[in-house]
Amino acid sequence: MRNKRKSYVIDRSFQYRLIGTFLLSTLFALTLFTAGTVLFYWASSMVGDNLFQEFIDINKQVYVTIEDENGEAVRVPETKTIRRVKRWEIIVPPILINNLLVMIVTGIIGLFYSHRIVGPVYRINRDLQRVLDGEAGVSVNLRGKDQFHALAVRVNSLLESFYTLKARTGDPE
Repeated sequence: MRNKRKSYVIDRSFQYRLIGTFLLSTLFALTLFTAGTVLFYWASSMVGDNLFQEFIDINKQVYVTIEDENGEAVRVPETKTIRRVKRWEIIVPPILINNLLVMIVTGIIGLFYSHRIVGPVYRINRDLQRVLDGEAGVSVNLRGKDQFHALAVRVNSLLESFYTLKARTGDPE
């Protein structure tokens, strides 16, 4: 029998704390990256380059027809300036968009990874409660990609020993 996932959020408190930790560590790394970029531009401005104030011309190359010295029509490229922008207007938006995308992807990865941790803990807890409630023949079965397989093997070994001891002593409960 295969255990299907019904919900990825099982233990809200733990999973949200884990995802929050993922996101905070990612935010810290992205902040360092962004600060490094700003520091580079600041250091460049201290040595005389003002890269944030430097303008970049966005050009479009168009072809115009002119007459050469023989009176023949010739097409030649001409560059037209479409817009002048400051360098920071080009650099900052992609950095911010990149940071946002990394945070979203990290949150999604955190949700799926936390499910591989919380799901097995939930299942082991539930199966142990079934044993405590008096149900016989209970064993812990985890999905293939879940964590804590070694723990499940040990819990199953403990349950087998418990059932064997219970059978030897003739204890009905």
